Amino acid sequence: MILSLLFASLLTPGHNPYPNPVAKPFLRRGHHFIVCAHRGDHTVAPENSLDAYERAAKDGADYGEADLRMTKDGVIVLMHDDTVDRTTDGHGRVADLTFAEIRALHFKHPVRMDEKVPTFEELLDDVRGRLRIYMDIKAVHPKDVLPLLKKHHMEKEVIAYLYGPMHRSEWIHDAPEIPIISDNEIKSSDQIERDWKPFPFAITDGGYREYTAEFVQKFHDLGVAVVPDIQSGDESPSKWQPMLDMGVDGLQTDHPADLIAFLKSKHLR
Repeated sequence: MILSLLFASLLTPGHNPYPNPVAKPFLRRGHHFIVCAHRGDHTVAPENSLDAYERAAKDGADYGEADLRMTKDGVIVLMHDDTVDRTTDGHGRVADLTFAEIRALHFKHPVRMDEKVPTFEELLDDVRGRLRIYMDIKAVHPKDVLPLLKKHHMEKEVIAYLYGPMHRSEWIHDAPEIPIISDNEIKSSDQIERDWKPFPFAITDGGYREYTAEFVQKFHDLGVAVVPDIQSGDESPSKWQPMLDMGVDGLQTDHPADLIAFLKSKHLR
């Protein structure tokens, strides 16, 4: 009787602790659903700050999404926008500023007054072994990133988010060992396969509203994990549960701690 009840509970939507096999390479040990902290846990610390990624690691996220841009003098820093204006007390395009100029800036709402815009290398060094990195490739190339990954032994701890087929083509050629996550505009199952085949990717994201169970299954048939973007100010179980029921493999979230608490209640952590 007890075994029958246990088996039934495992078949309840949202309770299946066995992920689709395509998701397993992207899950940390003991996890059954991919959680990606969008720009780190930036509801409690500045986005793309080391404090935000430290918090995401403590939350138990699988990945921290980080935006990679290059300074004028060739240093990779973390910054979502092409300018520093929105998140710091500075002005100007990242590509037009030296690293020293960016390092002199301050976040507008820091946790610590001495918190500076970090380099990608500092992030790798800080979270190695505790958090994988979802590299949002804004303005860098494989030749810029690969030496740092090798230096910090993080080649197998990252994925690269790329923008469109030509962007994927560069990384497939120059960094074939790095799994690619890429958006595509979902219109039909046929279109999914047609767009994927020329320049394949390992994970798909895109807005969560775009997905149906049919589309999720189509990606799984291609061996692609499905990790939609659900980040918003009004995330809640009412949005997360339908995605679990649909069979997605993970979510990119603005609220990693809350999502992880929900997953624990579903025996997925």
